[in-house]
Amino acid sequence: MRVPMTLVIPEDGRHGPCRAAAVTERMGHSGAPAAVTNGGYCAHPMTRALASLLALAAAGASFSCAPASRAPATPASTSARYFGNVTPPAGNVLRFNLGAEPEIYDPGLAVGQPDGRVDRIMFEGLTREDPKTLEPLPGQAYRWEISEDGLRYTFHMRPGIRWSDGTPVTSRDFRWSWLRVLRPETAARYAGLLSSIVNADAFNKGEIKDENLVGISAPDDSTLVIRLAQPTAFFLYLVQFYTCLPVPRWAVEKHGNRWTLPGNIVTNGAFTLDYWRQNNRFEFVKNPHYWDAANVKLDRIVGYTVDDLNTSTNLYKAGVIDWNPSGYIPSSFIPYMRDFADFRHGNYQGVYFYSINVTRKPFDNVWVRRALDYAVDREAIANDLLKRSRDPWGNFTPSGYPGYEHPPRVWFDPEKARQCLAKAGYPGGKGFRKISILINTSEDHRRIAEAIQAMWKRVLRIDVEISNQEWGSYLQATTALQYDVARRSWIGDYLDPNTFLACYLTGDGNNRSGWGDPRYDGMIHRAAAEVDPAKRLRILSDAEALLLSEGPVIPIYHYSTNELVKPYVRGIYQTALDIHPLTYVWIDHNWQRGGPAPVASVHEIEGAPGAPAAGLRAAAGAGGSPGSRPAVTLGGAPGTPR
Repeated sequence: MRVPMTLVIPEDGRHGPCRAAAVTERMGHSGAPAAVTNGGYCAHPMTRALASLLALAAAGASFSCAPASRAPATPASTSARYFGNVTPPAGNVLRFNLGAEPEIYDPGLAVGQPDGRVDRIMFEGLTREDPKTLEPLPGQAYRWEISEDGLRYTFHMRPGIRWSDGTPVTSRDFRWSWLRVLRPETAARYAGLLSSIVNADAFNKGEIKDENLVGISAPDDSTLVIRLAQPTAFFLYLVQFYTCLPVPRWAVEKHGNRWTLPGNIVTNGAFTLDYWRQNNRFEFVKNPHYWDAANVKLDRIVGYTVDDLNTSTNLYKAGVIDWNPSGYIPSSFIPYMRDFADFRHGNYQGVYFYSINVTRKPFDNVWVRRALDYAVDREAIANDLLKRSRDPWGNFTPSGYPGYEHPPRVWFDPEKARQCLAKAGYPGGKGFRKISILINTSEDHRRIAEAIQAMWKRVLRIDVEISNQEWGSYLQATTALQYDVARRSWIGDYLDPNTFLACYLTGDGNNRSGWGDPRYDGMIHRAAAEVDPAKRLRILSDAEALLLSEGPVIPIYHYSTNELVKPYVRGIYQTALDIHPLTYVWIDHNWQRGGPAPVASVHEIEGAPGAPAAGLRAAAGAGGSPGSRPAVTLGGAPGTPR
């Protein structure tokens, strides 16, 4: 999964991966015109409402531009235990920083982490993630069976489930949504996630036209049958990924690429979109038709789109947001945050790396790619530049997969780097053209690029320039292979090394390096069909060794999560994939109070929930009355519903 802005997260995010998002033209968000104002869309990067939030944060709790050698000051009236304002908001409202403006939040087309985070708030798949472990729990399907050979999955839909407009959710909604992802004209970036389904890959490539030949069938409204071409050990994790979330056919067909806008959108999750203002915020309200609405305590979720790390941290300190997710704390501040009880640190399944465009000279030469790799001092970047907020890492798959052995690697060898460059025909860097490192806008990305620029100059004597682009332009450039070297990151979509390694299959939409090798493709496909878990992991390890030897990727560090969560927020847990289901999060107004009076209530901030602002809001009364909660049985499900 791809993640935008910071060094802390996902590029391509989770996932990213796996977050342009399969659209052929970058219009405004979700296809909206980019220049409509006066009560519609606002395309300006800094709206008046957001500016007032930033002014509030700056006045109430300045945390930007603090030197790395000095810990940030704590307000005199606040206990040193917590960072900033700890007064809960009025009402059952969760406010957080979403980060970059989502590229597109149509689940079938979504790519980046901001996209997926929005989708998971509004939609629910056949299964859903346990908020602590991310293990599959019953979602829209209350039970399922798996055949003995692992090739047939039968899902049984919950009785009485409905979309936010009151329309029943059926198995046919899932079938249509998955086939939509696979249709070539949809150009869904994550269509490959469904490639283990019978004939899915051939249908996606246009080699077969009859959708009835694809192993996705709905014999009735309450049953979905999936036939796989080979056993897929992680299939239940795949079906809870946002690409596999259902979308309402009638809304998509009626509104086209504007179906996700407030007033048009129809969702099946715990919340639905009530308001959106571009480059400012999203507001989600409780969906009364959600099957478990009686146990959803939040009435509203507000996600601000602030991609500046200092500003995001200031907003948290001032009490404007209740959760500052991983990726939005300046790395230089993280050592000082460890003393605060509301700071959380942990490992997670993501790798920050540089991608090399092998279709351009001199990068078509493997010795050049190896030279660049050996010349990167990962420990200096992670330990010195990033103040140990990250772990140096030389493999493409992260640590933490039980039974998986990473291929051995030499992480930094200046002499070997110079030897490789000489073998490529550029001894001492002679005759080597100036190259460019492409990054998306972020202070941390820039600092890392400058460090690697200096390393390559010092070790290889080559000249490097840095090119900075905004997120949307950056996505387009990397997708079109319009770069030399590009900063990228990948966050696992599920807990298996395949989620990383499958990205570099020849022609995969998440490859974006131009590299491909039939030997590598064969290993990944053999691993997918292998039923012996130990053998399967050995094959994947061999594939990773080949990938690293060929060098289209330069791994730099292993991600970790660093986030701030107010002590009154309940139900947000650290997870290995930095995925946070928000369905059952709640605000504890009875926690042991302390700290200063609130800087401003949620209604006193222009542009915050409840305040008037130019944007797009759903019509009053949309949604309908709450439905009844159906009885739940589990059958073959691996957990219990909440």
